[in-house]
Amino acid sequence: MNSLHVSFLALRPRLICFALALALAAACACPGPALADSENVGHVSRVKGAAFVLHAGTILPVAPGTPLRRRDVIRTSPGARVEVVMLDESRLFLGADTVMALEHYDLGRQNGQGAVQLLFTKGSFRIITGQLSALRGGPYEVITPFATIGVRGSDVWGGFLAPEELGVLRLGGGAVVVRNDGGRCEIGRNSEGVRLATPTAPPAEPSLWSPERRSQALRSVSFE
Repeated sequence: MNSLHVSFLALRPRLICFALALALAAACACPGPALADSENVGHVSRVKGAAFVLHAGTILPVAPGTPLRRRDVIRTSPGARVEVVMLDESRLFLGADTVMALEHYDLGRQNGQGAVQLLFTKGSFRIITGQLSALRGGPYEVITPFATIGVRGSDVWGGFLAPEELGVLRLGGGAVVVRNDGGRCEIGRNSEGVRLATPTAPPAEPSLWSPERRSQALRSVSFE
């Protein structure tokens, strides 16, 4: 069993719980109990439309200022947008109908390297990384159904512009590494990207995306 499958199997119970909690909330329109205390890793800075966070089995609507914690799962509704500011000043933009889990977030404040690991299952996102020196050389990764995206000092977009096809676009900053069971590639230039349709086929060589495709990607996470 490959690492992508292991990560998504670990996430599946929380996604099922999230779906059930959303259905219950819609049925009774009652708020859940207060969230258990744990260390914050960031907060929601902007919201457009309806979005929710699942933490320790409790689901709540998000609003500007909502704290986020390790292993929280964020879900946006159709037409919604969410902007998140993390402790390292990374900015995370989520498009409509998106699911993203803050699976692991460690800035390396104690001995050893830090690490950031996000799990993305559907929709679209944009990440503008912050103070990566806080990671002490540790990885900053987004795990998707088709590949793991390594982000280092980058501005990167990822998402599904077509059914069953993941796109990854470098918008600025440092190189973006895309790898899966079939191989790896490095997106070394701005406005270049790759498209993947399976977790086993090697990523193709990066190519320049057309202005229309780049615009489509940016619109998917824009608040305008």
